[in-house]
Amino acid sequence: MSEKYYVEVLTSLSPEMQDIMMELEKDAFPGIGAVDEQTLVPIARFGKLIVYRETGDPRPIAVCELMREYNAPQRAYVFGYYVRSDQQGKGIGQKFFAEVMNIIDKDGFDQICLTVDVSNTPAVKVYEKLGFEIKETREAEYGKGEDRYYMEWRKTN
Repeated sequence: MSEKYYVEVLTSLSPEMQDIMMELEKDAFPGIGAVDEQTLVPIARFGKLIVYRETGDPRPIAVCELMREYNAPQRAYVFGYYVRSDQQGKGIGQKFFAEVMNIIDKDGFDQICLTVDVSNTPAVKVYEKLGFEIKETREAEYGKGEDRYYMEWRKTN
């Protein structure tokens, strides 16, 4: 990892960081349900909130929100994953997700799952390059017109 970029795991959020994170959520998911502090704080405290930073920039350039699947505790669920809009197209998404996968591995998970908008071809391609497979299409997953691919990655021994 370059010294310019670094990973940070947030376990709590100051009011200022809550505001920054909610701004980033709205940028990443405009009009489709960006999370607020009522979701971000529990994810930081009881899940895992991983951010990718660039030295000198107070705002994260990428964010990953992780949860453990209750009925399959060996599986991590990527609740949210995004690269800040002004940082997209630089390969950051793939680099950061590789870092996230290292953290997930160190935490003892052997599976990762996520959903992604079926029209988000760049994200689907990144996930496929990282070894994820589309397992199913979930129609109206988050309401009418919100179709998602359910994708999984499994550790191979």
